[in-house]
Amino acid sequence: MANLQHTAERIFRHVDTGRLPVGYALAMGAIIDAHDDDPDFHDWADTVTGSTVEILIARMVRNGKWDDPAWLQEYIREASLKENTA
Repeated sequence: MANLQHTAERIFRHVDTGRLPVGYALAMGAIIDAHDDDPDFHDWADTVTGSTVEILIARMVRNGKWDDPAWLQEYIREASLKENTA
């Protein structure tokens, strides 16, 4: 299970010190919102590891999708499909 609070603290600390671009804070904020608002994302986040969430954050930043709920839902759907076929 991913510890979103621990991940968020690390992300925000690194953004504050300039080690990570601000997109990481925006992505983490979107993940926190999705965890609160989207039951499918909540279930997914509760079953994956912290490193899986960190990969999601990096992909959100790389693709500029920190404020795109549809992209996040599609990512979770595809990740869930891959887990079920593995």
